[in-house]
Amino acid sequence: MTDLLAQKIWAMNGFVRENILGDKKALDVGCGQRKLPGATGMDKSKISGVNIVHDVNKTPWPLEDNSFDIVLFNQSLEHIEDVSSALEEARRVLKVRGRLVIQVPYFRSVDAFAATHTHFFSTRALDTIPDLSLNFKVLGFWCGWPHKSKNLLRQFFKNFIHRFPDFYDKYLSILIPVECLTWELEKRN
Repeated sequence: MTDLLAQKIWAMNGFVRENILGDKKALDVGCGQRKLPGATGMDKSKISGVNIVHDVNKTPWPLEDNSFDIVLFNQSLEHIEDVSSALEEARRVLKVRGRLVIQVPYFRSVDAFAATHTHFFSTRALDTIPDLSLNFKVLGFWCGWPHKSKNLLRQFFKNFIHRFPDFYDKYLSILIPVECLTWELEKRN
């Protein structure tokens, strides 16, 4: 069984507060002030927690190829002008079998409508990125937080969404939108 990082980053009680990385080297892209503990933070603003000041819209990023075990986009990918280029840069800086972990607001969530957001994400959003499936293997996908719910009705609903994502996106999400979408991918050779 694959050990999934997303479930450690977004723990049952919220965003992780301690370093869970061990000997892994991680890049938190667009970290703002809420950087993954132990990670290298990259953001366009020099604020507390940012290690590399760089606008991620400008490529290439000032990082070596194959230099990170983990690249995290925690509520930041929706701010980036060219999602495909950002994911290609993430692929470039990731080591083989490195993890790309993404969490974005769901397109029907209230959080999706911030003035600084340039993209909206549905359950099939990453399917539209050219060559993504050639470069990455999907290890996990979750509507909402990457955990089973203790509430049986909520867990039934999460299972239904995963089984029928198109139906959910088109119809059911109007009534019951999830807050976010979470993916965990592994870089192929």
